[in-house]
Amino acid sequence: MTSTRGARDRAADRLLALDSAGYGDERERAVFMEASTFGFMLAIYVSMAVAVVGAVLGQLLLPVLLLVLVGLQSGATIWYAGRHGVDVSELAFRAEPGLKRNAGLAVFGGFAVVLAALAWTVFTGHGLVELPAPDLDSGPLASMVKGGVIGGGGGLLVGAVVMAVKDRRSRRAGGAPAEEEPVADV
Repeated sequence: MTSTRGARDRAADRLLALDSAGYGDERERAVFMEASTFGFMLAIYVSMAVAVVGAVLGQLLLPVLLLVLVGLQSGATIWYAGRHGVDVSELAFRAEPGLKRNAGLAVFGGFAVVLAALAWTVFTGHGLVELPAPDLDSGPLASMVKGGVIGGGGGLLVGAVVMAVKDRRSRRAGGAPAEEEPVADV
């Protein structure tokens, strides 16, 4: 008998590492999965809002990139669930009518507004709202932007070092948690 688990399945398993102690016990795993779903939904709505704003301001690449990322995230979720025997579409159809309506309006309405604003920009050569170009060569705005970029990069570097040191100390103090034996159902 041949295995139906292909390279994508193995890559997803490595990416998720679902057997890791980092997911906690059953309750912690359930809460984490709820939190992940919350983050997923929030990312969809925020991405749609930013795509709409970007398209209204005449940006072409940013809104398209955000819509592609929303599609990638949704597609990955549908694929992964399907590989484990869960039909996401069927789950969605079970939701309350108001929830389905609001989600549909946000997603499909957002796509429609973005596409309309993109069409406006493509055919007129400018966005619905034209913003003045900032002068980043000199002055206080230039200093603030440069300082923000340098500070953000420095903060990112410091955060990475702190996490690495903390991880190393954690490993030295107690080591990685031992692999637990599977518990048989009684």
